Amino acid sequence: MPWPTKKLEDLCERYFSGVWGENPDNNGNVFVVRVSDVKDNGVLDYDNLPLRYVEKEKIPKYQLQNNDLVVVKSSGSKKKIISGKTAIFVEQKGKRVLASNFVLVLRPNQKLVLPKWLLFHLNGDEVKEFIKKIIGITTYPNLKPQEYLKIEIPLPPLKIQKRIVARIEELFEKIDKAKELRQKAQEQTEQVFVSVVEKAFSGAEKKWGIKKIGEICCINPSKAELKNLSDDLEVSFIPMSAVDDIAGSIIAQEKKALGKVKKGYTYFRENDVLFAKITPCMQNGKSAIAENLANGIGFGSTEFHILRPMDKVLSEWIYFYIRQPWFREEAERHFTGTAGQQRVPQEFLEKTRIPLPPLSEQKKIVAYLDNLREKVNKLKQIQEEQLRDLVELKKSILDRAFSGKLINEKK
Repeated sequence: MPWPTKKLEDLCERYFSGVWGENPDNNGNVFVVRVSDVKDNGVLDYDNLPLRYVEKEKIPKYQLQNNDLVVVKSSGSKKKIISGKTAIFVEQKGKRVLASNFVLVLRPNQKLVLPKWLLFHLNGDEVKEFIKKIIGITTYPNLKPQEYLKIEIPLPPLKIQKRIVARIEELFEKIDKAKELRQKAQEQTEQVFVSVVEKAFSGAEKKWGIKKIGEICCINPSKAELKNLSDDLEVSFIPMSAVDDIAGSIIAQEKKALGKVKKGYTYFRENDVLFAKITPCMQNGKSAIAENLANGIGFGSTEFHILRPMDKVLSEWIYFYIRQPWFREEAERHFTGTAGQQRVPQEFLEKTRIPLPPLSEQKKIVAYLDNLREKVNKLKQIQEEQLRDLVELKKSILDRAFSGKLINEKK
């Protein structure tokens, strides 16, 4: 039996947008909730709220109360719409917390509706689809409160709302525990591979000794040979986005573009190793082996260092080495440049030492690591699918909850 509905605005004692205030200058008197503090799980991040200054007489107008709902008004991007994302406020002892001007605050009339009933409904798929429609024609997908507040909310009696909310929370708690276990499994799976790689190189160092990378690789090779390339030669163009870490950091074929020679770009050849040198790309583990290039030639981002292995050195051997977490941590310690444009200097790569077994041993170890990586990636893919299934399960629970089916199901 369908429940009656009421407009969102009719279920609120009050609704308002907040205020950003002024820089504190040692006299900050309030904390302010920003868009970034509204998390996906319906809660607020209270640990990083900025301290601001707001005139004393204005504070009561914008101060949040227990069980207020905070709704994101501004997405900033059409690619990732977060307008409408909602979280519930829990009073913070010793803190006066206000809403910023980029969020909308809803104060539910608790004689009509439970705050968590509204929270679950406003974060559901039905409302998300409604939001997409009302912001779809704007340049910036910002929420329009006058339209958003017209949303029709299903409204069973408070007694029924309480039963359904309790059931949702019970099921969500179980799902969240399952997600936590899956995420830990992912971390452990990755750590197994990292440990195996570290052990492989440690054993190689003890048995065959080490060399400087600059002794076995040509780093950022001279572009002199470009003089011999025809301007009309078809080549591959590789943007930073083409480096696919999940697929083993080999260049994703579907993102490569064909074009003509452009001598101002970073130049590389088949089997060169690409190493991201600028933050945050380097911190994200961006490295790859260039392969399947048009005419064996590629051009791409200037954010890469190019490592060209010499004879009897496998590209994969270099690649696995520079992918190790400790290597990247060490690279960070050698950053040069300003905070916004830090980069790994070429000198760091040249002087870094790497174990170097004979080519035949490199091939054996690389084959073993490739096989293990393939198995690890398949396992991680399964774990990712399980996490997505758990997200979909939450959506299914909300669908059943607001159609009245959830409380009629057996536990």
